[in-house]
Amino acid sequence: MKSVLKAGLEKDVDVIIPSSNLTVKEIQDQIPAKYFERSTLRSSLYVARDIAQCVAAYAVMYYCVVPFIAGVDSAIGGHPVGRGIVLTLKTWLWSIFWFAQGLNLTALWVMAHECGHQAFSPHRQINNAVGLVLHSFILVPYHSWRITHGNHHKHTNHLTKDNVFVPRKESKIIELVEESPLAMLWGMFVMFFFGWPAYLLFNVASQDYGRRANHFEPSSPLFRPEDAEDIIVSDLGIVGMIFLLTIFTFKYGFSSFLCWYFVPYLWVNFWLLYITYMQHSDIRLPHYSHDEWTFVRGAIAAVDRDYGWLLNEWLHHINDSHVVHHIFSQVPFYHAITITRKHIKEILGDTYIVDNRPLLKSLRKTWTDCRYVVPSEGVCVFHGFNKKR
Repeated sequence: MKSVLKAGLEKDVDVIIPSSNLTVKEIQDQIPAKYFERSTLRSSLYVARDIAQCVAAYAVMYYCVVPFIAGVDSAIGGHPVGRGIVLTLKTWLWSIFWFAQGLNLTALWVMAHECGHQAFSPHRQINNAVGLVLHSFILVPYHSWRITHGNHHKHTNHLTKDNVFVPRKESKIIELVEESPLAMLWGMFVMFFFGWPAYLLFNVASQDYGRRANHFEPSSPLFRPEDAEDIIVSDLGIVGMIFLLTIFTFKYGFSSFLCWYFVPYLWVNFWLLYITYMQHSDIRLPHYSHDEWTFVRGAIAAVDRDYGWLLNEWLHHINDSHVVHHIFSQVPFYHAITITRKHIKEILGDTYIVDNRPLLKSLRKTWTDCRYVVPSEGVCVFHGFNKKR
């Protein structure tokens, strides 16, 4: 696929703007048909793997680590130095559990995401049943998210119709405040750990509909009237999970709720926001006005990012096969990564964007470079603070 390059903020950076009118069918015709097949059994085995990892993490923590910490506390916790050792040990071991369990639950979220795209199985009822259970467990309204996420895929990087990480328009925020390290760290913390529920509850970082919009009211402007039944089913799934969590909290205490569920849930929020933000925010990615936008242009305006072999596998390659996922959302992830590795670069050429930099380095670069766009440009590119175009 040919492209035109628009100079970016730095001499060695170009914004990739496709100039050809390549269609989805023309892309699909260059990919073996077997990669578009969905297997309920294969997908189910991945879900079983993720559930087994979650159960194993809970079991190891409950039956091995917690008794070990208690034993150490009993042996040396009565002394001032011993109490410091016990506190340090407890902090590190619980932190490792929270991080690992957050990844396990995020992997389950990815499989529910497969269901939302009907990529888990060729059978819609199986997709929706599995997706509803998995997403409700991590407090995601399955059908509500499925509908709005589908709209994101239909209008990716459309300035007025996309609903995920819609860029700010010509920021009026004081540059010095935005650029200060403390402000940057605080902004990242708030977005990555609380941005996901804020999006579900208040439609943060999406389009302005002129009235209240959220993922729980059937009358929300995010949905059509015929979606009302699905929205109610999603709400009931969330209510059911909150009920179970409430029973657990009353029986075992609030601290148990925090340690065994809520902190891993916050890690899920982090990974969802980090993955999504980094997929759709990059100095090389354009955003389009209505006249300039096409489905293929929007679909390939994403970044495949390599997190390293372990995280790539753990998260079902949601991070490094995202371009293919946007072009063919019903392709299962295990085929999407194969298409990515074997075919997509040859098909898309220099319009295929990848980033293999370390996670924190690429995050800092993206955060400072991708602050706002100027809609009057038609084909909009990201502007960063203190960098004049």
